[in-house]
Amino acid sequence: MASSMAGAANQNCPLEARGLTKAYRSGEAELIVFEELNLRLEAGERVALTGESGTGKSTLLHLLGLLDEPSDGQVLVGGTETRGLAEAPLAALRNREIGFVWQMSTLLKEFTALENVMMPLLIRGDKREAAAEAARARLEDVGLSERWHHLAGELSGGEQQRVVLARALAGRPRILLADEPTGNLDERTGVHIMELLENVHEKHALATLYVTHNPAFASRAHRVLELRGGLLHESRRT
Repeated sequence: MASSMAGAANQNCPLEARGLTKAYRSGEAELIVFEELNLRLEAGERVALTGESGTGKSTLLHLLGLLDEPSDGQVLVGGTETRGLAEAPLAALRNREIGFVWQMSTLLKEFTALENVMMPLLIRGDKREAAAEAARARLEDVGLSERWHHLAGELSGGEQQRVVLARALAGRPRILLADEPTGNLDERTGVHIMELLENVHEKHALATLYVTHNPAFASRAHRVLELRGGLLHESRRT
């Protein structure tokens, strides 16, 4: 009975890492980025990930987002153990459960804002009409309902990042991972993007983890995790 209750609890946790280790081999030497990291990201929780450059923040986000494999340890998404999954079910789980926002715009500049947001839905096999309807709704969430027909290359940097956020939400994921989402923006635009991220987090009841070097942006989270010396150090917002 206890084990079944634990399984149910795990399924309610959108994202969990257990004993996560990442190491690289360089010649005869082994470089350990971090070792035995444990992390739980609960539904409705916004967590900031901080740390100096080169400590492995982006590496950790790639592992949590199922874009890379750990050297050891386990990532669970909605209670599903992901290590050992074949590429097709792994990609399907990633597409369904996780939305990504990166520092550098990953939009296809020759496609419209609407077409860019539709991409993950078309990849999963949704019909074009349904994908377009969902994409318009997500563009409305980020204040771009009047700009959907513009090519991505015609949009400002802040507008492009809003399209990236809309695309991350297109498939209604439970998890949002953002790697320095304001890193290439001016301060005013960066504040606006953070406010949008918070708004969509609340509206869609997401579990959100974002990397930032900005102490003010980190302080807006429910928790702050600092990756330092290969370990996660946690502080809670008062």
